[in-house]
Amino acid sequence: MTVHPQSLFFALAGLHMLDDPRPLSGTSIVFVMGELGVGESAARSVLQRMTAKEFIVRHKEGRKTFYTLSDRGRAILREGQEKMFAGWQPQDWDGRWTFVRIQVPESKRTLRHQMSSRLSWAGFGQVDGGPWVAPGPHDVATILGPEQSEISPIVVYGRPQPPTTEQMLVAAFDLGEQAERYGEFGEKWSCTDPAALSPMGALVKRVELHFDWLTLTRTDPQLPASLLPEGWPGSAQNELFRSVNLGLSNQEYAAAADFIAGTTSEFW
Repeated sequence: MTVHPQSLFFALAGLHMLDDPRPLSGTSIVFVMGELGVGESAARSVLQRMTAKEFIVRHKEGRKTFYTLSDRGRAILREGQEKMFAGWQPQDWDGRWTFVRIQVPESKRTLRHQMSSRLSWAGFGQVDGGPWVAPGPHDVATILGPEQSEISPIVVYGRPQPPTTEQMLVAAFDLGEQAERYGEFGEKWSCTDPAALSPMGALVKRVELHFDWLTLTRTDPQLPASLLPEGWPGSAQNELFRSVNLGLSNQEYAAAADFIAGTTSEFW
């Protein structure tokens, strides 16, 4: 697994901070990230950055440090969770697309990257370096955020007209590479036996599962079935994710309370 400390923290926080009001021990966070290949200094650096960005809130209880999500952090994670578990768009898609044209000056490369990342995360693809497209309606103003005032986007919602075809728009998405990623996910997780893991081992493994699945869903445009190649692997791997996630959740249950409090003896 390629380690991305911040993304790994997002996966952990989505599992154990988003829907649980109890503060999460810093010891627990560092322990799990360490089990997944992140060194202690790197893990603590992530916590410092997330606190500075007001994504999480830090407080002390005696000699222990605990963290909770801020309202901003909760909103960001909720959006990610919705995409992780949403599945594919309704199959009654009516053939209309959202088209977005943005122009960002060369002098504002950071803004350009930010806008591209937001559109990509929302399921848009870029056609030959030009307009961004996605099937179905999208709230582009919300996707782009307040920075849209700097780029004056043009947004159109409707059906493509000849000579533009749906195939030309679908080509904006690298479905071949996405299918390969799904194949790799299946190879890795299809042989997982949650019952063979200790409760703490299952807890750590579940964070890794969510990290892998979040990485996949960030790059999957989740196109309607009518636009996908025959035998598309996404739906099958979605079922695999849900099955393994449920098994690991049941197996980790006994470790969850001690994990949150940072008192599990296995930490020491």
